[in-house]
Amino acid sequence: MKKQLLPILALLSIPTVHANEVNLKALQACTFIENDFNRLLCYDNTMAGKSLTKPETTKTLTPPASSVTATADVAVASKQIVKVKNEDFGLEHKELVKENDNEITAVVTNVKEAPYGELIISLNNGQQWRQIGSDSLRIDQDDTVIIERGMFNSFLLKKAGQNRSIRVKRTN
Repeated sequence: MKKQLLPILALLSIPTVHANEVNLKALQACTFIENDFNRLLCYDNTMAGKSLTKPETTKTLTPPASSVTATADVAVASKQIVKVKNEDFGLEHKELVKENDNEITAVVTNVKEAPYGELIISLNNGQQWRQIGSDSLRIDQDDTVIIERGMFNSFLLKKAGQNRSIRVKRTN
């Protein structure tokens, strides 16, 4: 029985003897990556013996057998990418607004009433604006109006010289 068991144990131990060594320094460098997906990708590539790549450019940054400083550079670079993305969070949909683009002044050429009582206001610059909501503001033809930016990409229309305003959206 012992003679039969010995060759089987010898065969089972061969894969562990000839297995590729895991680069522990590269694995430690992967721990510095804050983004979950990129960190997992780093672990997978290191365990598979592939080179560490930056996901955005697919440019090889450092092989897994290289020194700690090169893999630490990869970790620092990925931290900087995540930091830049976090600083721009929520601003992707906004364009840069110039100082004088916060409001426009125009003269009303036509005022119509929509089926539910909202105002449809045509201006002398060719723009058309539609009232949102049920606030009331009396606007007549040839009135000078000011449309200014509100919060959350909204717009407020008011008569020149008055403080009362209504929320509007541009229709053309």
